[in-house]
Amino acid sequence: MTTQPLRPEGWTEVERPSSLHRRFEFAAYPEARAFLDGLAGLSQETGLFPDLSFSRTYVNVTVYGSDGDAVDAAAREFAARAEALVPVEVA
Repeated sequence: MTTQPLRPEGWTEVERPSSLHRRFEFAAYPEARAFLDGLAGLSQETGLFPDLSFSRTYVNVTVYGSDGDAVDAAAREFAARAEALVPVEVA
């Protein structure tokens, strides 16, 4: 029996389209901007480019599987690593 890897804490897994989603809240734009910059670096490193929507105090992140189909280990790892980009007091 094969078990599905756990989704990172705080993320919602959606079936159609298969993706992981999370909204990150920030006190002000500089924190949101720093998070977006960190995501850009993570995307360059991993080759995964999530859908983003954001404003002054939040960033919505939607990650799809690396093959564009199912959420896979690469998408789960991206989500977990995105968590590490958030300052502890913001998370």
